[in-house]
Amino acid sequence: MATLTNAGDGPLQVPGFGSIPLTFELPPEARFAHGLGEYRHSPRLTKREMAMLRLMQHITEQLGWDRTVLDSDETKLAQWYQDAVEGTEGYLISTAAWNWCLAELRDKAEAWQVTGRLLVFDSSSAVCQADLPMKLSLEEIQKEVAQLGPQQAHGYPLVDPSLYPLVYDRSHVLVHGGHGSLDNLWGIAREVTKELPVYPVDQAERWPGADAYWMPGKMGTENCWSNRFQWLPCEVQFSSMSSQTPNDGPDVRITSYVNNLHPDHHTRLYKHLEHVIAASVPSWNEILFYGNTRGRHPPRILTYGCQIHNYMEEHKLFKDLLWASTWADLFDTYEEWQELCAAAREYSIGPEPPKWKQADFGWPTKLLEDMTPEQWDNPEHVRCLLESKRRRKAWFDHPEPGVSFSYEQWKQGQFTGRAIRPQRYGKFPDPLNHDHTAVRLEHTFKEDGLQVVVEINRIELTPEDPEYPGDTHFHTEGLRNDHIVATSLYAAEANNVTQARVAFEHEDKVHASELNCEEVPAALSTVLDVDSWETHEQPPPRALHTFGSVPITEGRLLSWPNTYRSKQESFRLRDPSQPGNMTLIKLRLVDPHYRVCSTRNVPPQQHDWWAPAARQAADLDNRLPPELVLSVMKQVDWWPMSTVEAQHLREELHGDHERARTAIDECVGHHFLIFPPYNPWRARQLAEEHDVVYESP
Repeated sequence: MATLTNAGDGPLQVPGFGSIPLTFELPPEARFAHGLGEYRHSPRLTKREMAMLRLMQHITEQLGWDRTVLDSDETKLAQWYQDAVEGTEGYLISTAAWNWCLAELRDKAEAWQVTGRLLVFDSSSAVCQADLPMKLSLEEIQKEVAQLGPQQAHGYPLVDPSLYPLVYDRSHVLVHGGHGSLDNLWGIAREVTKELPVYPVDQAERWPGADAYWMPGKMGTENCWSNRFQWLPCEVQFSSMSSQTPNDGPDVRITSYVNNLHPDHHTRLYKHLEHVIAASVPSWNEILFYGNTRGRHPPRILTYGCQIHNYMEEHKLFKDLLWASTWADLFDTYEEWQELCAAAREYSIGPEPPKWKQADFGWPTKLLEDMTPEQWDNPEHVRCLLESKRRRKAWFDHPEPGVSFSYEQWKQGQFTGRAIRPQRYGKFPDPLNHDHTAVRLEHTFKEDGLQVVVEINRIELTPEDPEYPGDTHFHTEGLRNDHIVATSLYAAEANNVTQARVAFEHEDKVHASELNCEEVPAALSTVLDVDSWETHEQPPPRALHTFGSVPITEGRLLSWPNTYRSKQESFRLRDPSQPGNMTLIKLRLVDPHYRVCSTRNVPPQQHDWWAPAARQAADLDNRLPPELVLSVMKQVDWWPMSTVEAQHLREELHGDHERARTAIDECVGHHFLIFPPYNPWRARQLAEEHDVVYESP
């Protein structure tokens, strides 16, 4: 396996430099999972488990929730339960589901009080919330960020990693060794990189009709790479383990400049960033997992089918009406036919399960009141009325937690592969026990350290511009060049704004050949929370599962793996007559199993940084009159890179990000669950009709 290094002790050996191809990737078992056209959750979570996850997340937003749970405050718990069953997903919060949630919330509350960290939406991926230590002064951070200048609601970040990124055929890189540091920003560039060879995007564009053949893991992923750009992370070293506590992270030091944040001018802000990075490390330990595993946590409810009750029930009426085309085919007198119609009316007004329990919910409900006298004399219409009622009387139960394994077994990962209803057959059997490799970044990467991409936003709202629109699309972070595996978002300030939130979803896969519910496949679609669809009018449902959202709270850190797709939601001024703002620090973690080209290897490209240093180093002000100094500096206003050029390149980089987002979005699979026993030929035919991906692989 290739050795990756950017330490500067020898030639640069990272993707895109030296002997390492740009598209070099470690095998999944040797790196963390990511969602850029790769990781998909399996198996799909049931509708009941999703409701349980949302309920637990909602409860953890309540003030003092941990004390309520640990003190067993029966009054408040009863109110929470009542609120849950009366909510839109209340029918899914059964007694068993509530008891499971309570047990899990007790464990979460204990961990929250000890570590200051809380996992929500925790399935294969999870979101970690953390309250940061008191040594992080919000007022000091706000003061330092304010010195960066104003930023409008729709403007670019104050510290923007897409400005002055690594540009393969433009940036000056220490390819033969040497490195810059905070004390020596410029280093000595021994060689300037040449234009790199053609990479997958160009190759994909040369394929005739390439767009029509995008498939997961094939053509689409090539569009997740950039031929020209990569974000430049800063280097972070672990300096000491002595101060680490359950609520804190290891001591870290930023040892190369944060791109677009001058270390000499913002020394105190660098210290604050180090604290946020240090606090992120324990959170990243809680959410990262390796690419060859099934993620952090197994499903709480595992099933590949559901039991249908009262399906196609027997009744004398159906036998009598089976072959009749007129009432005279059945009876000698009209009075006898009227007696049958009376029995049909009685059957049609009989009880039926609530709609959420109906196995075949697509049948009409108003046929009885719409029946005309002429239709009552037609056995075919009466038969349709009865058949619609019979189908609506078939029912099922959403599978419960705690059936095939207990909560305690689930916590230990024991017997979590035992399904309530097993796979019919399939290529991907569930392991009996859930295996997870513990992650300790501060130990595994103590010598090499971490690489982190920093972004700082200060969103300013005014009475004239009172709303921040949020993200338009769900997205993963970065390009595959960047090797981002986790993100942390720290809210340093939230002043006069409504509650901001981040929403999450992930891509999953359902192998239709594994499913075990041939009688009424629509019921299984409901169990697995897959939308119904008209086969000849709509494309099949996409293989995505949306969890909900988590609040962005001042002083709190959110962290999530790049296997999630996230979207920041909109917010607005709380008091529309006064201005408001929100300051967000976003940290993106480069997979530390890799080394990528960083600010250690690229001297600062900002002309505004270079010009004063060059002017001072050449002692121009003492050697030349002022007008000649200005003339000399004007002739080199493009070096190393002008602001105008950097802004133009930023737009190109944004284009690469948008292309990658579109490619990932179009490569999402689709669920084909309505044709058991599974018919791959029919599923493929439908996929071609709707021009969509055939099946979640």
